[in-house]
Amino acid sequence: MTLSATPLDRVRALFRYRPKHSARLRRLLAGALALLAITLGFWPDPGHRVVTAARDLPPGIVLSLNDLTVVSFNNAIVGSFNNPAMLQGRLLNNPTRQGEPITDVRLGPAEPDLAAVPVKLADESVAGLVRPGNRVDVIAQDGQVLAENAAVRETRDRVVVVALPRRNATRLAALSLEQPVAVTLR
Repeated sequence: MTLSATPLDRVRALFRYRPKHSARLRRLLAGALALLAITLGFWPDPGHRVVTAARDLPPGIVLSLNDLTVVSFNNAIVGSFNNPAMLQGRLLNNPTRQGEPITDVRLGPAEPDLAAVPVKLADESVAGLVRPGNRVDVIAQDGQVLAENAAVRETRDRVVVVALPRRNATRLAALSLEQPVAVTLR
């Protein structure tokens, strides 16, 4: 560059190809990229928000916001939810431990108006086959179906507690007082 260089000449000189400076520029660029890679490697992963059980949950309960919490997982979980409000009022089909993700296959239908009904079974041996989380049909002695696809909440001796919509629960409770019933597993 000459002593009488204009500002335009100085700008042009910045963009002129110079072999001795290009190696320095490449090293500087490589160092900047390496620093960026190291920084991104240690950058905290925000994770994936997943709704989990806030405590151990038995099968057959209707989920409330107190039963759920949101946790960040490193990997996405198939069928999981990220908003607890989406699960409020849903029926839990399977027992779930504290911290386990709540997935779509663990849930029954969204029916917030459920009631638990204890029914006395005619055959005690059948009660031993029924487990919490099973789905059953409740049948009267005359073969009339009293309830379909009821979620079993718990079993004790000959008594099985099932979750039903309230409109069916009252009728089933009254009929099961008069006579023992049978259940068929789904």
